[in-house]
Amino acid sequence: MGTRNFLWDFGKKCFTFGLIGLTISDRYASIAHVQGLSMYPTFNPNARTFMGSLTDDYVLLEKFCLEKYKFSHGDVIAFRSPNNHREKQIKRIIALPGDWITAPHSYDALRIPEGHCWVEGDNSASSLDSRSFGPVPLGLACGRATHIVWPPQRIGERRRYNLTLTAPGKGEKGSAIEPRWWVRMGRLFVVTLDGGRVYSCKHCKTHFAYANQIISKAFHSKHGKAYLFDKVVNVTVGEKEDRLMMTGMHTVVDIFCVGCGSIVGWKYEAAHEKSQQYKEGKFILERFKVLGPDGSTYVNQDIQAGGSDVEDA
Repeated sequence: MGTRNFLWDFGKKCFTFGLIGLTISDRYASIAHVQGLSMYPTFNPNARTFMGSLTDDYVLLEKFCLEKYKFSHGDVIAFRSPNNHREKQIKRIIALPGDWITAPHSYDALRIPEGHCWVEGDNSASSLDSRSFGPVPLGLACGRATHIVWPPQRIGERRRYNLTLTAPGKGEKGSAIEPRWWVRMGRLFVVTLDGGRVYSCKHCKTHFAYANQIISKAFHSKHGKAYLFDKVVNVTVGEKEDRLMMTGMHTVVDIFCVGCGSIVGWKYEAAHEKSQQYKEGKFILERFKVLGPDGSTYVNQDIQAGGSDVEDA
C-alpha cells in the first residue's frame, strides 16, 4: 500500500512538474542547440576543431518577444524554416517590416512586407537564409537568443552587434553624394554610381542610372519627355498591369525611388507586339522627375492633358 501511494505521489509530482516545464518552455523561455557554422563565430566558434559537436553552443531563447513580435535590428532569433516547418534555424535579423534591402546578386531593392523580417547568418558563406528563401514571416519565430548556457567556458550573455542606421538625408557632409538610405553591418543598401554622368532623383538625389545607359530619348509621358534606359538602380517596383500605349499593349510596373518613395517612371515587363519586344526588361525615367547629369531639372512647356503615366512615342 505504501509503495502504491509513493508511486502515485511521485507520478503526480512528475506530471505537475512536466506541465510547469512545458508551460515555461512554450511561453517564457527554452534551451536551443545551435548546430553548424552559419552563425560562426558568434556561436560555435570551436566547431572547426577536432572536438566538433561536443563543443556546440546551447542558447537561452526568451519568448516574451513573441507576444507582440517585439524585435530589433541585430537580434538573433530561432524560427521554423519557411521551406520545412519541422526544421528550426537560428539567424540574425537584418531588416524589419518597412525596411528596404538590396536583392541578392541584383541592384533591385526589396521592401520588407508587413509581418516579415530579413534574416542572415553571420557566416554568409555557410548560411542558408533570406538570401535564398526571402523574407521570413514573424509568425515562424520561436524566440530570441539572449544567453549562451553551454559549454561552461562560454556561459554568459551573447555578444550583440550594434547596427548603424543612417536615415535619409543624414549623410556625412563633404562626401561626393550623401547616403540616402542606410548601412547595416557594413552592407550598403543604396548603390552610388561613381565615375560618370548620372541621372538622379530630383527630390532626394538618389542615383538611378548612368547617362551612357540611355537607349532612346524618343519617349513621352504625360509630364513630357521620358528616356528609355537599359539599367536603373535604387528603385523598387509596383504591381504588374497591362496598359494600352501609343505603340500597343504592354505589361508594365511603376518604379519608385528607394530614397523617398516617389514614382519616377516604369519598367516594361512584356510587350504584346513583336516589334516592341526590345523594350522588355528596360526602364523608363520621366525627365520631369529626375535631375540631369549636370543637376538640371526639366520643365515641359506643353504638358499633355489627360492620359496615364505611360504614353510612349
